[in-house]
Amino acid sequence: MQPTKKDFYNLYVRGNWGFSKTMSKITKLKGSTRPLEKNTSVPSVKETKFNCSVISINATFLEVVDADNRLRGLATPFGLVGGLATLLSGWLVIYYMVAQSTNVPIPIYFLATFLLLLVVLIGFPIFNSLVRRDMFRKTHYPMRFNRRDRKVYAWSQDMGVVTMNWDDIQFYTSEATKSQDRRGMSREEIRGYVRDRNGNMLYHLVFFKYEGFKGMKGVLEIWELVRRYMEEPDGYIQAYQVDQRLLDLDGKRESFIHSLIQATQVIADSRILQVILAMAITWTGTGRLIAKWTCRVPRWPEWVEEKCRVDPNDPYVRNRQTERPLSAREILWPLFCYLLGWAEVLVILYFCFRGYF
Repeated sequence: MQPTKKDFYNLYVRGNWGFSKTMSKITKLKGSTRPLEKNTSVPSVKETKFNCSVISINATFLEVVDADNRLRGLATPFGLVGGLATLLSGWLVIYYMVAQSTNVPIPIYFLATFLLLLVVLIGFPIFNSLVRRDMFRKTHYPMRFNRRDRKVYAWSQDMGVVTMNWDDIQFYTSEATKSQDRRGMSREEIRGYVRDRNGNMLYHLVFFKYEGFKGMKGVLEIWELVRRYMEEPDGYIQAYQVDQRLLDLDGKRESFIHSLIQATQVIADSRILQVILAMAITWTGTGRLIAKWTCRVPRWPEWVEEKCRVDPNDPYVRNRQTERPLSAREILWPLFCYLLGWAEVLVILYFCFRGYF
């Protein structure tokens, strides 16, 4: 599965950065990798965690969010600010060249034309890719791990719902090399791939990712949760008993406060750092809110809902309806960090531009 020109077009123009044909081809088995056995526990993980990845649980299936959901909205401000700045500068150049056409030397015309071509050929694809990566898509791309029929149903950005046999997926850990870490290309993920009978790779995607101080341990806690759910007789009971909050994404768009909670946690696990990096939380939170409200909520097809039908008497159902309400502390802290970041931005803008008022 070698990437083609069409794949890079889908990446930079259509923004198919998540689970898609494009990423299945471009993502490689590189870096530091280690296979994971589905029938063997991870020795370093004693207690499983949701780690902001699980949407719903019952005795039939466990639904998790796509690996990029924690970073959703991070690229949106870059794309919007960069795109608007590029459009504005291009419009000013064209306006100046037309308004001052009699006074502009010929070499300046050629230089302006060259710069406009750079904007169209390079700037537009980059900023469009950043915008399309998060906006005008689905709010998230969930995956269902069905322990009853041992299937995995996953939403893809360009293939609809993809079905995989749990037993056919080869899971492995993927970590960046020291060289990649030095270049800011850190990566701690759990990936999986499925091959056909001829050995050709059909799908290759990132299943689990964790952004935070725990690093690979945080990812392995999610993996161990899913592995036990699918492999152990009481796996669904263990998942039901995890003392962490589910994501507020079951059949709905993420609420304002839950978006701020995710933005706060993705920046740092430490509250001290969350205060220090309040402007980064404001940046990420605003981008996440914009991105989520331009997207549509994914709806599973009827045939998937039929395969994942839950017993009405199932005592192990957990979803957003069964979760306890947010406490005042859970609401006020991310809201405080978000507003603090905006206050810092306004103070900086005031001191930078006070001479103009």
